[in-house]
Amino acid sequence: MRITLGAEVSMDIINRWIVEVNKEFGLSDKNALSSEYFAQIKDICIFILERDWYAVLMPSVDMWGKREMHIMSYYIRKESRNIRLFLMIQKKFEELARAFDCEVLLQGSHLGDRLFSYLERNGYKVAVMRKEL
Repeated sequence: MRITLGAEVSMDIINRWIVEVNKEFGLSDKNALSSEYFAQIKDICIFILERDWYAVLMPSVDMWGKREMHIMSYYIRKESRNIRLFLMIQKKFEELARAFDCEVLLQGSHLGDRLFSYLERNGYKVAVMRKEL
């Protein structure tokens, strides 16, 4: 598994993933905005780059000093999606959070609701509510 600091990840690699992900979700018209977003955060993130999936994690500290690990983005190619890989990725998120001495692991989804039932069954609690305006 290739885990690397975001400062070492080229925007070419990031942009190739952006094109693929946004195409699947009908968001290809947002490629430039997605690229700009990742360019702004990549140097403070941790990337996991695999042939069939990627993940972007960002360690931080809340206003009370509690260390957190944010799952900023991850994607598994359609042809590689299966529960075994998904669970392995989730386990890796927890391992990395612990390696960075994080007390909290934060993740959600803005592209669908299927992830939420899994997260709830695995100890996640509601911490953020979102309202489309």
